[in-house]
Amino acid sequence: GGGGGGGGSSNPAKGAMPVTGMGRTTSGGESIQELAKRGDWERCLQVAKKMGQEAVDQYVALHVASFSAGESMQAVRVLQQHGTPLGSNNVALYKQIARDVLGRGRGKATTEGTWLPPIQELREVLFKIWSAMQAQGNTDAGDQRDVERLLQAAHLLCLQASCRAKGAGMAEVEQKICVSLLRYCDILPADRVFYEAGMACKAAGKLNQAFVLCNRFLDICDAMEESDSSMMENTDFEGTDVPFEFNLQEKPFVPENDREEVRDWVLQLSMDKQVEPVLPTRACVKCNTKNYDASLVCSGCNTKFKPCVVTGYPVMRGRGELPAEEVFVNFHNGSASFQSFIDFTVKGLN
Repeated sequence: GGGGGGGGSSNPAKGAMPVTGMGRTTSGGESIQELAKRGDWERCLQVAKKMGQEAVDQYVALHVASFSAGESMQAVRVLQQHGTPLGSNNVALYKQIARDVLGRGRGKATTEGTWLPPIQELREVLFKIWSAMQAQGNTDAGDQRDVERLLQAAHLLCLQASCRAKGAGMAEVEQKICVSLLRYCDILPADRVFYEAGMACKAAGKLNQAFVLCNRFLDICDAMEESDSSMMENTDFEGTDVPFEFNLQEKPFVPENDREEVRDWVLQLSMDKQVEPVLPTRACVKCNTKNYDASLVCSGCNTKFKPCVVTGYPVMRGRGELPAEEVFVNFHNGSASFQSFIDFTVKGLN
């Protein structure tokens, strides 16, 4: 006989396939496919739970795929509540959702209560996806790298907010987090990350670095007005892991008067003989090449370093306690507290 009927779909985002098993209808006699087609996802998922994990995975993926581009935050909530089934089609969808949530612009005056909760939920969801990919072992290496970058960006944004809430005592850690977030200017709104990093360096008295970052912020503002970043000068960032691609928003993060303040300050600095527009460097522990101190990759020997779980800066060599990967997992799964990591990091900051 010809090709027999399959069970679950290998590409759930393309349309509901019948799933074998009991409980495919509600008490009212509606099939799970009818419920999905009608968009009655609550009842659809109740039926799927009676059918088993395969059905839940399939219909969660369908539910998430049904959201439009502007509804990514609702999609994150579904994944947080019902799980994150893997599969290359699903991972592509998760990456798209994460980029949309992380890449959304906001104004400087937007309250934390508005923007932070969706990022916290996304961080939890991305950690589940990342952990499942690690456990599975045969997932696409490119997908793993992408998910890890998205997770790191969400993670650092949550920490940045925590440091801010703790006040001046955390200013040094917050400044390092702001600088680490530049690594994700292709995902996060570029004007925001450069503005916040520039201001944090200024507040910390790191004027050489602040000069470079504020200049870059002003260039990005000009590129936003032109909707074109192709003419930007990249010399200051060559040999670093800060991307030359930018998430340019339509609406700026800071109002015009704040931008003019930055412009005036940069002009002032340019006349100060003591200030040099250079990024700080440190020597690679493997080959001694001088690298931008926040870079996770050595421009000389191409060695990749793990980021510190609190500051995002490269961990050059283990301090003997735990491997960087284990620290990261302990941090996210809640088996170690934020405070214990802060204490450890502050003790080791140089």
